[in-house]
Amino acid sequence: MGRYWIMLVCGLLGGAGRSLAAEGVQFVLPDLEGNQVSLQEELAQGPVVLDFWATWCKPCIQALPKLAQIAADYQDRGVQVYTINIDGPRNLAKIRPFLQRHQIVLPVLLDRTNQVMKQFQLLAPPATLVLTAEGGVVYRHQGYQPGDEAQLRAALEALVPVKP
Repeated sequence: MGRYWIMLVCGLLGGAGRSLAAEGVQFVLPDLEGNQVSLQEELAQGPVVLDFWATWCKPCIQALPKLAQIAADYQDRGVQVYTINIDGPRNLAKIRPFLQRHQIVLPVLLDRTNQVMKQFQLLAPPATLVLTAEGGVVYRHQGYQPGDEAQLRAALEALVPVKP
């Protein structure tokens, strides 16, 4: 049984460097204001962090403020951070109050059918991806434990190092 789990984990993590073009992952999702956001257009501007979350997800409540700080720290280095809410149409009215209650200021895209999450083969929120401007996935993390944000920062440092 242990061998099965090792193979499963290796299989999930093994594709981390593959190109999105090869995977065929593209999307256009609405934001909270109804504007359509295209992944391909955003990648043309530089690296993108995608963070999948839900209002009912307790680890998401811990992770989102850390992500907001990372977004602020890396915005001047060309990194764009988008959160993708997977609550679905029934809970749409809960999203803005959730963000206000937890004082989270991040762009929110709506994956009402979880289709984008499925395209990236993610199991559950929270899940975070870092995509290069070329479309490669250079960081993939599911779940959240305090301190996980250090791994995200390390991936971003390798991708967009500080210029002297």
